[in-house]
Amino acid sequence: MARLFDPATFFTISEKELLHLIRDKFAPELERLKRAYSVSDPTIIRPPEPSPSRILFGADHDEVNRTLVGVLALRWLHNEQYDVFVAGQPESVRLTRESFAWMREREAEAPDDLDALVTALVINDLGKDKTLASDYYDRTGEDISALNHDAILLEAARKPGMIAALDRLDPRQRQEIVRGLELGADFNYGQLAQTENAPACLGVLCQFSGQNDQRAVALHFLEQLLDIAGAAGHMDWTSARKPIEPIIQAYRISHDVVSGIISGTIDPCAGHQMVLTRRAELLCRRGFRNLRADIADERALLRLMCMGGVADQPTADLFDSAWNSLDSPTRQHLVRSLNAAGTQSKPAVQVTYAPALLTQAADANNTKRTWREKERHLHSALVYLARVMTLEAPLEPRAIVVERNILDVLKNVVQSPTFRENPSILETTQVPRGTAIVFGKEVADHM
Repeated sequence: MARLFDPATFFTISEKELLHLIRDKFAPELERLKRAYSVSDPTIIRPPEPSPSRILFGADHDEVNRTLVGVLALRWLHNEQYDVFVAGQPESVRLTRESFAWMREREAEAPDDLDALVTALVINDLGKDKTLASDYYDRTGEDISALNHDAILLEAARKPGMIAALDRLDPRQRQEIVRGLELGADFNYGQLAQTENAPACLGVLCQFSGQNDQRAVALHFLEQLLDIAGAAGHMDWTSARKPIEPIIQAYRISHDVVSGIISGTIDPCAGHQMVLTRRAELLCRRGFRNLRADIADERALLRLMCMGGVADQPTADLFDSAWNSLDSPTRQHLVRSLNAAGTQSKPAVQVTYAPALLTQAADANNTKRTWREKERHLHSALVYLARVMTLEAPLEPRAIVVERNILDVLKNVVQSPTFRENPSILETTQVPRGTAIVFGKEVADHM
């Protein structure tokens, strides 16, 4: 089977030539990404240079830009273009050369398979195109539209003919990518780095301890690193803005935790605790008080700070102040919910897009808003989060985690001018229905 890319060409031609090469190789996939939903920050000032999407298609498409910047980031990483990689990052939290070298080590550890890696990068967010689920229904008669976008992608990838890019690979390459998607459908490195997921979600890692899974896991982790490198590509396509030092430190912790769980040296709950403990140490070195992950109240606050991407003392102080502004019942409910490990007797709630909710509500870097304004907005976000994390019967009896997706709330409420003027409107916004995760298989809970 012919190779898609010659490494000697891939890493040396101009970036514009590379973009056109990707378009030629992945035309159907990029068309899907044009239709994919995304979360943008309307206040961001974008670069004057044309985006990758505009170069190829004459218009900006967020998920196309995010994906293509991830591909460009692979080049910057491979070619040791540190200055390009970090150009858009704030100096105070800029990725260090040591962490950049660590990312290059992960590239060296992954399978030497450029075709599989780029394919994995390009198809990663195809599940965000709603027509993928409808096309799957037309082909199979099975409705998978209620699943999250990672699970939708997995189901489509398992069916030959659904994703053209996979059909061009040899069986081993395809199986490694699908195995990585199987991991990603139930577990997300970024969610662990932000402690967005519950400890129960880490249990799936125990199923990837076989020797044949090592290549798939290494390839999947590198793809996830490059995905975070392109995550802000819809806002800045000239550099890798998102993988700042605190975020890559969090991914390094996640990498250690995942390796420990897969090898059997630590259990999932201990792994989740390890992430929080190390993040507390990083915040302490930044000047914030030392929070303990073995104290329920402090662990809950730590999880909120991790989800909110808190990386400095002023933002930590803001979260701490908003936390203390909550009334006691709301705060205690969050303590219980954020400490739930996820069991059949006490399911945990995983709030998809909670990190975006917290970061956009806090808007910590906005110099035009006062401290009190930021605190009020974050306070309302925490009140809403407490409501989202409230479970009521009836639940699917085997559910251990209930996932709730607040993307529509984020786009229609949090990003609205009304919320900026009156954040309390969020506190009474309707809570989305949930999806019960039952040992890797998802079932709508009709809540």
